[in-house]
Amino acid sequence: MFDVAQSLIPGFSTADRELGESTALLARAQVSGGAGFDAAMARNARAVLFDEALLSAVRARLNEIETAAR
Repeated sequence: MFDVAQSLIPGFSTADRELGESTALLARAQVSGGAGFDAAMARNARAVLFDEALLSAVRARLNEIETAAR
């Protein structure tokens, strides 16, 4: 069976690691307060946007397969 997301797996691994790191950084920034909070929020937002882009790519590939299967 064709693996729709195989070429995206390295991206998902990177996205997972980045999201985990940015979430931890955000939690530390919330506890300590200060100017680091805005940078942590920006990093977290970038990680989430990258995740969404990868998921959109998988959805597009699945839609192509669905169209071809009809």
